[in-house]
Amino acid sequence: MHADPDVPGYRQPRWGVGAVWRHVNVPFNERFATHNGETTVSFIPTFYYNGEHLYFDGTELGYRADIADNLSLAAFTRLRLADFPENRQNEYQDDGYDPGVKLRYTFTRGQYADLELMTDMKGNAYGNFTYEHTFYWNDLDLMPYATASYKSSGFNMRYYGLERESLDSGIDLALGMDIWYHLYSNFYLYGKIQTKFLNSGATKSTYIGEDRQNEYWLGFAFRDDKDKPEQTQLQSKPYFRLAYGFATTANLGEILVGDTIPDKFNNTMSSLFYGYPLSDTFFNFPVSIYLTPGVVWHHTSEVQDTSEEFVLALKAYYTIPLPWRVRLGVATGISYVTNITYIENADMDPGIKSSKLLEHLGFSADISLEDIFGDTLDGLWLGYDIHHRSAVFKSASEYGNFKGGSNYNTVYLQYHF
Repeated sequence: MHADPDVPGYRQPRWGVGAVWRHVNVPFNERFATHNGETTVSFIPTFYYNGEHLYFDGTELGYRADIADNLSLAAFTRLRLADFPENRQNEYQDDGYDPGVKLRYTFTRGQYADLELMTDMKGNAYGNFTYEHTFYWNDLDLMPYATASYKSSGFNMRYYGLERESLDSGIDLALGMDIWYHLYSNFYLYGKIQTKFLNSGATKSTYIGEDRQNEYWLGFAFRDDKDKPEQTQLQSKPYFRLAYGFATTANLGEILVGDTIPDKFNNTMSSLFYGYPLSDTFFNFPVSIYLTPGVVWHHTSEVQDTSEEFVLALKAYYTIPLPWRVRLGVATGISYVTNITYIENADMDPGIKSSKLLEHLGFSADISLEDIFGDTLDGLWLGYDIHHRSAVFKSASEYGNFKGGSNYNTVYLQYHF
């Protein structure tokens, strides 16, 4: 979902959150798939942030720095989709965020070339060379590109030979186009089409029945309005939030209507989040938008060991103008846990595996303690938050294609400074 325009008068949206549905044909034959020509559809949450160095571009998170005129270097991680058949996705769970380094040369007016060196978490190396040229027509951005990808022997053996066959390395070729349309205010439509020709090493696998993959993406995003000047002086202030919570076996719908069920083993968590303000408005309403990274500690109990959870999300707050100000908040992002907690494993059907990587959702309500007790508590809020990890109802291959997750009822103090 590339977007790096360098056009006079063009302002790239700085933040956003969205979702896409990806349709792709599976290259495997009936030895591994249910039938030749099988297709899968995956739901993929997307996130955007364009900072001076830190960026989040759809399914890619990175840190970049300029090293010369028109030349930048980035360390990044990006979602890689293995495109296994739907009935194999939970068993293998081979989608993942792969680390890499990227060298980018920007020509002019949205033209650039990228050289990427990457590896999966098992050390299977691969690399990409991409050329892209962006065209702009008012609210429509068209981004055709071509990518040549070197896949090592180890990569081909893992994802096409299933570690059962020895395969050579090779070079894939992908041709495609990203499409953005600014429909109204903070609402954008997104699409993508791509054809990929598999490398000669991959196609020699006896499990592969197709030498080409066609994929189609369709989705939307809420992003800042590129037709308006960027907000440089924000009224929204940064914050730290400290929370403590209790696991519940209730699902999200039950919690939202007040029907919580305590976890009989009293599993608990504590968390620390930071909020970085991005905008004071959303669709011209007074809604504060924040980028909010956080760390969660899941405490030791009789059924689980300590584990850490790392969250990166966007959060929106709306303040109800009562004599004592009350805020409602909603967050969405990604969550990675070092060890899957008991409350998630207990909810799994037999033979189904949970995933360390899931979507994060948060729903909060808080009240200004300054309004209640006076200026001595300026900037301090007391609140309640539902801390939710979700596999998105068995619709996301990147999360293992299962139904599950976890919920915690938490209370917090949040200080704006």
